[in-house]
Amino acid sequence: MNEEEICCKCRRISALEKTVEEQRKRLAEMEQILQQILERTEPKEPEPAKSYADKVKERMPEGSKTIVVKQPATPKPSLAPRSQRKTFVYVGEEAENVEVEKRVILIGDSNVRQVGQNLAEQSNKFVTICQPGAKLEDVEGIMESTPKDGDTCVIEVGTNNLFSDEKQDFIKKYKAILQELKKKRRRVVVMGILPRRLSREMERKRTSINDELWELCQTEGAEFLNADFDVWDKYLGRDGLHLNRYGADKIARKIFASVKCCCKALN
Repeated sequence: MNEEEICCKCRRISALEKTVEEQRKRLAEMEQILQQILERTEPKEPEPAKSYADKVKERMPEGSKTIVVKQPATPKPSLAPRSQRKTFVYVGEEAENVEVEKRVILIGDSNVRQVGQNLAEQSNKFVTICQPGAKLEDVEGIMESTPKDGDTCVIEVGTNNLFSDEKQDFIKKYKAILQELKKKRRRVVVMGILPRRLSREMERKRTSINDELWELCQTEGAEFLNADFDVWDKYLGRDGLHLNRYGADKIARKIFASVKCCCKALN
């Protein structure tokens, strides 16, 4: 075998070794890609479900905080078990620096959820107690679990009693609430029953109750806040029951203006 043939074989071996090395690199890259694909498709443990309080905190404005308030021990027979229901308190930034007697307490059902957030953005003197599904029967229990402060109280309850209570029973319950609140608060503001997408009969009942609530407030030394608007439908959510963000903003502004014009707490 001459020298030229040996050189030719060496070149072939060198080329084969280079090819093998390149294939090894490609194989390593393919294994890396395959590993990444397997990691993506590998089933992961589901993240723990967020509590309702955590979801509310995510929606709160920066600087605000949400507190789950202890529920009354005795459940009401017409409502869901207390263990399944929570009360949420919306407070603004640095609310703890506000003098106790200058705080304004807003009590309501799920309709005040976004309202409370808006009020917290406008003033740190507002404390909003929101209990989804709250009825007139719940107000006493809510008051027992709230801070014993604030000489002004705004009430937005009764929407959930509209279908279940006769008008006379409705007014009787509200009268008992006002008499009890007037013992503890200097000023009580009653918000009229908010509109919903109702039948004509139920809408007539709602407006009739609001008229009698106005008269009741005159008798009991409370103030009545009329929450009606023209073209209310555009301020309701898709369910026709709750306020959308525009409706919540409208109500928050009405509450703020009503309380501010007559209350030194916000001046």
